[in-house]
Amino acid sequence: ASQATGTWMGQNTLHVPTSWCVVRGSQAEAAPNVAGDTATDDVVWRRHERPTDFIYVNQAGITFRSAINNAWTVLDFPRLNDPDTTLGVQGDMRGENVNTNGVEFNTLINNCDTEYNNIGRAGIGITMVNANLFHDGAGNYIGTVGWGGCAQSGGACVSPFDGRVVVVDNHYLHPSVPVRTWPNGGGPFPVTDSMDVDAGHEMGHSLSLPHRAGSTNLMNAILTDNDGNGDIDNTGLNAAEVTALRANALNVPGLEQDPEGKIVPASVVAHRIPDQVRESKEVPAYLDLASVRVTLDERKKEVGITSQLFGLLPKKTAQATYWFLVDTDGAQTGAKPEALRQLGLAGARFAGADLVARATARGTRITGDAWSVRDGALVRLTSGFRFDLQTLIMYPLYVTRPHGPMLDGVPVHNLIGLTFANELTRVQMGGSLRVQAATAAPGRRAIADQLGEDGGKFTLERPSFPHCFPQSDVRPGERVQVRLEGLKPGAVIHGLLGPRLIYRGETDRDGGGTIALEIPKDTTVGLHLITVGIDKTALTADCVVNILKQR
Repeated sequence: ASQATGTWMGQNTLHVPTSWCVVRGSQAEAAPNVAGDTATDDVVWRRHERPTDFIYVNQAGITFRSAINNAWTVLDFPRLNDPDTTLGVQGDMRGENVNTNGVEFNTLINNCDTEYNNIGRAGIGITMVNANLFHDGAGNYIGTVGWGGCAQSGGACVSPFDGRVVVVDNHYLHPSVPVRTWPNGGGPFPVTDSMDVDAGHEMGHSLSLPHRAGSTNLMNAILTDNDGNGDIDNTGLNAAEVTALRANALNVPGLEQDPEGKIVPASVVAHRIPDQVRESKEVPAYLDLASVRVTLDERKKEVGITSQLFGLLPKKTAQATYWFLVDTDGAQTGAKPEALRQLGLAGARFAGADLVARATARGTRITGDAWSVRDGALVRLTSGFRFDLQTLIMYPLYVTRPHGPMLDGVPVHNLIGLTFANELTRVQMGGSLRVQAATAAPGRRAIADQLGEDGGKFTLERPSFPHCFPQSDVRPGERVQVRLEGLKPGAVIHGLLGPRLIYRGETDRDGGGTIALEIPKDTTVGLHLITVGIDKTALTADCVVNILKQR
């Protein structure tokens, strides 16, 4: 039976944003040329379009889209400098175990957030990085092709959501590339990956899925060719995985839902501001702030503030302290520095805090207190808030079985989370909060690290994504009318069905219009991703079309 256009199994299609960055020196940045795409933005687009079209949209009703949006002035995927070029070549990263050797990984993630914050907003969707290849501590290339995961507490992704992915460049895996060899005479890659299962697998981890053994399963820890044609084809999801994916997708900042012919805007939004890391060698990683993120969840009527640390808390740490200072009214009211000193926070320059919270970590146990400020006085809160110790858990994916033990989920860094009822701040969608976060060493009152000198202004607004709407179901070989909105006026655009280019044209004077897409005759039955993007940018309008059987 036919289903409503744009829906999945009678439910809304879920559009998950991906904030891609590209490491300079990776093939996608230095010499992009995969399946006819010779621009960096185009190559990287396909890395979420292929898994969407081949894996997720029909099995789970989930699509992945570019987080670049039209409220920004820069519309390209950010490029990152390689933070460590002492081993491998430009663009490579240390990747045999991001728990024991996670400095370069954490730096790349933080640098990606920094670049997104510079061009518009960091914290939208899943942070994803296209690197070149992974190597070990001796500079030897290894069979690991991806790392993906999310912030967890108790074995599941937490809300507020925080998902991260780093994958190797698919120049080494896509069958359209004529020479796919390891550098330095390491021989050919053993398989091809035409569907970008590599990225799809790690996206699954970022949305909560653990490894699941079985040669046909997407979450199998090794890329697998089941039919002997040399191309990876382990793409299967089971019912429990689909349920988990859709439940966790609802917590992704910037997620949009797509019932028939309209868009339900994001109910969860976030803004992340990175901090300079490793400012001082005297500050250990568990006291070094990497970033601070503020999340507004309209459904739950909650605000979350998360301090990402640059590393893991030592298991036997004695009473490290993490502070959160929230100004809701532009410092018109709130606590004075003297009141903060009375609580044990020395050296804070942040004036006007209307909410103050102090989390104490004793090893891996978190407790804490919170105060509101009324008429300049601190009033202890007894309810309406909670603290969480979260851990970014990352899972590897292998193209060949490693020589040593296969790793599963490994911890990379901790996050200290404060969540409170929004009635304490009354921030609205589109509003802002001024927030300072700080750390203090065990037994010390002085600040070890903080977010800049005076915190940051966090704007909690929905992304301004373009959209498209197929006007009907369609059969292979026929045309479907697709309505556009939110692109740039008079822009040169191209349209894709999954990763296949099927249209070239322009938007109208309002940045929209209706275009006719001719569906290739060999298109398979079922749901397919339509992406309409502005040429030479990463700005896209995304939607789903239902392909019917031939008459």
